[in-house]
Amino acid sequence: MLKHHLPAIVLSFTVFFLAACQGNEEHRVAKLLDANPTPAKYSVCHGNSCRLRTEVSLSPAEWAQVRTLFDPPPKDAAAERQQIARATGLLEIFTGRQAGTLEDAPGMGVHWNPDGQLDCIDEATNSTAYMRMMAADGLIRFHDIGLPANRFVISAWGPSNTATIKERATGKVYAVDSYFRTNGEPADILPLDVWTAGWVPDDAAPPGG
Repeated sequence: MLKHHLPAIVLSFTVFFLAACQGNEEHRVAKLLDANPTPAKYSVCHGNSCRLRTEVSLSPAEWAQVRTLFDPPPKDAAAERQQIARATGLLEIFTGRQAGTLEDAPGMGVHWNPDGQLDCIDEATNSTAYMRMMAADGLIRFHDIGLPANRFVISAWGPSNTATIKERATGKVYAVDSYFRTNGEPADILPLDVWTAGWVPDDAAPPGG
């Protein structure tokens, strides 16, 4: 009888294990977040899985360029998401100059300097810090900044992490994913349920490819 039910037992255990890993991963990534990032002082992860951390300090002129991306103020949440995407890309450039991540390749692409490469944990952690700074400065009005989310989809190259925001009017949660883009490009922002189901950009190459 036990032999007859063994495949079902194994399957149930596998599903439970993956769900547990997903929950633990989200908790682990959340613990990496900078508690109080400000443009004058914040830390970023790099080198894959937050192996390295670098403290960054933006000049008033650099932060003024970020603020310019929100001028004029957005008329609705959709417009604000576009501004957040562009501001995230700009902050990657400013950060990269100090952290040595300016040449970060998309995904887990082969990189001449592993210390300068970011994986999805690095990206989710850093993007959350960027958006927290935007929100603290009153630049984000239609969304609240959430904690990083995690997924495990074999067809989407296994586990991945993303920063998130929640639209205040609707409660809808969006992924803010900068992992698949070259450093400095606008982040991809899409409904979290679509991202969790296995979304990847149409033009993205598999990590390491």
